[in-house]
Parts: sequence; structure tokens; C-alpha cells
Amino acid sequence: MDTQTNQLHEEFLNYMLSEKNASKLTLQSYQTDFKHFTEYLNMSGRCENILECQTKDVRLFITYLKITKSYESNSVRRKIHSLSSFFNYLYEMEYIQANPMAPIHAPKREEKLPIYFSKTDLKILLKAPGKFARFPEHRLRDKLLLELFIYTGARRSEVLQLNWCDVNFQEKTILINGKGKKQRIVPIINDLGVDLVTHYQETKPLPNQPLIISDAGGRMSVSAVQTLFQRYIKKSGLENKGYTIHKLRHSFATHLHQSGVDVLTIQSLLGHSDLNSTKIYTHTSIESLKENVEKFPNLK
Repeated sequence: MDTQTNQLHEEFLNYMLSEKNASKLTLQSYQTDFKHFTEYLNMSGRCENILECQTKDVRLFITYLKITKSYESNSVRRKIHSLSSFFNYLYEMEYIQANPMAPIHAPKREEKLPIYFSKTDLKILLKAPGKFARFPEHRLRDKLLLELFIYTGARRSEVLQLNWCDVNFQEKTILINGKGKKQRIVPIINDLGVDLVTHYQETKPLPNQPLIISDAGGRMSVSAVQTLFQRYIKKSGLENKGYTIHKLRHSFATHLHQSGVDVLTIQSLLGHSDLNSTKIYTHTSIESLKENVEKFPNLK
């Protein structure tokens, strides 16, 4: 790809950041998807300048992803949306006279039931820091980290951004800064509240200090959280179940719904702008089905 192509995409990313408040993760996804597209164009010898791309070029790229690279539909869907946003920008800014993405439709989202922690496994995981923390002084910090995921449904990036000033002890709420600079308030349940107070009293932090501190005394990194989580999963005997940090967010939503909380409330707690993103958590567990079937009257 020529220099102009890269400059145009950089201009697009700056536009998404400044005018659309796109999150850091969204921008990273756009960069990755565009890189894959341009790598394909270079490999196939198709258009050298992005302004020359036609609908056929994009269709061949999609075929390449599905057949040659064996991408799942949801991954292809995301790349199509990324390219659509970029080409829409080029069209609106009059860099191109026709949008090559206009005739292309993304595949429907595959509605897979999300993996989530059972209540038993959540209890096991919460006990892990008390048993397996590397140092005694890490027990409460590590437990609090897990509780923030389990009891607030926050994303990994959201938890790592939390400062003590985001915790309102009087109102028993926590302010979460979500995607696109959107904020939401999540009530603090009792178990989390107790450990927050204890940790606050032990560490006596300043308001602008990170809620979760690394061993080096700064804000904990993504890789450090991932390593810590995987260690406790393994020590608890919960490996091979497909559990990830993000599955704790699924668990938060699923258990709320199974306890009778309505979808709109869950949407607000998760910070979803689209209700369709929340509806996947309304799935019914096998255990719940069994319990309800057992209620059928005895015919003997």
C-alpha cells in the first residue's frame, strides 16, 4: 500500500477518536482489521491505492477470510464493519465518488450461548487468593480484584482504570468509565463493600490512586491481571472449562437474569448501548430447565 493509504486511515482513526469518542480497543481493532485488508491486497496484487478499491476487491477479501483463513462469521462480520466505517468516512469526505462497501452485507451474528461461571465455581475462585496468594499481603488485594469483576460486571480495562475517587462509600456505589467515555454507576453489594473498606483502611490511599496496585506500586497492567487470573483458575482446579476474565462479566449478567432481574436493568449495569448485546444473557440454563420440568404435576 502506498503512503497516501496509510495517511488516510490515520486520518480516519483521528476522526473516530476526536468526534466519535471511539475507545482505545475499538481503534486497535480498526488498525488490525485494516492491516489484514491491506496485507491481502498486497499479496493478491490488487489495487495499490485504497481510493481505487472496488466492491469486487472487498468481496474477494471476505472469501479469502472465510475459505483460506477459516475465520468464523463473527470475526468476518467485525472486519466488514471496520472497513465499512472507513469507506463511509472516505465517501463522506469526498475522497471517493462511490462506496465499495455499499452492496456488501455482513453475515448475521452467531448467537452462541456464552460460557459463564457456575455459582459453585465463583465461590471456589473467590477463596483462591486466601489459599494461593504468593504473599500474605496480596490476599485481600487479589480477592478484591476478582470481586470487582464478579460483582460489578466491569470489563478488564474498566477495572484497571478505577481509582479510589470512583468509590462512593456513603452512597455505596462505584463509578465505572466505559467505552466511548461513557460512565455508569454500579451499586456496591455488601461483600465487595466490606473488602473495599478493609483495603482502604489498610492502604490509606490518596483519592487519585489506582484501586488495584501492582507489586511495583503502580497501576496493574493487563498482562499482570491475566497472569494472576490464570494462576488462580489453575490452582482452583477450574482450568479446561473455557473460563476467561471476560466470562466473569457473562456470569454477572447471567446470574442476575436468572435471579429475576430484567434485561433493561442488566443493560444499564453492563453499559451496553445496544439492547441486542444484552439479550444473549437471557439464555436459560439446563439446571433451570430441569428445575422447572420437575414442577410438572405427578400423573400417577
